[in-house]
Amino acid sequence: MKRNTLTLIAILILGAISFSSFAEGKELTKQEKKELRKEKRAARKAERKMYNSEMHKIAYQALKDLDFVLEANTLYGKRGKTIMVSDHLNFISVDKDKAVLQLAFMGYRGPNGLGGITLNGRVSNKEYSTDKHGNQFLKFNVLGAALNAEVRITLNASGNTADAYVNANTSSGKIQFRGSLVPKVDTRTYKSGFDI
Repeated sequence: MKRNTLTLIAILILGAISFSSFAEGKELTKQEKKELRKEKRAARKAERKMYNSEMHKIAYQALKDLDFVLEANTLYGKRGKTIMVSDHLNFISVDKDKAVLQLAFMGYRGPNGLGGITLNGRVSNKEYSTDKHGNQFLKFNVLGAALNAEVRITLNASGNTADAYVNANTSSGKIQFRGSLVPKVDTRTYKSGFDI
């Protein structure tokens, strides 16, 4: 899957280079320059749409296979507080029937050595659905030594952006992760060795 993404990016770059070299061959009028800019904008938009479509297919397959990582770059607390975080350290990982949730806040102490907590658990009660707009949903429960939670993941219909709502059975156990959903083989995350 990584090879498909790299091939797609290479094709898009070569197309942009050949398009710009064609335009440099002669002196253009104002109208021709305006048309050229319009064509370039349309080409970039089409490339971005094609790229997002390919990323969505890859993310959706990973979601269906239960072999993915949601690399979070934003967290939302139960009162809506927004926290920008490192997507290398904050994630939800699912590998068939096992799940890992990791939080890491820079400048804080935590049991995982990264300023947060790393929790492991077993996945159960999986439910898939799709809405009329093409957004995909996965709902499951995670049960572990220090974690008993319901997780709901929403994968956008375009691209690989996803939201995960974690509702743990504790007094302050609601948190939302937002970031990119990628196959486990493509992840860039770092899992702490100190987990529960």
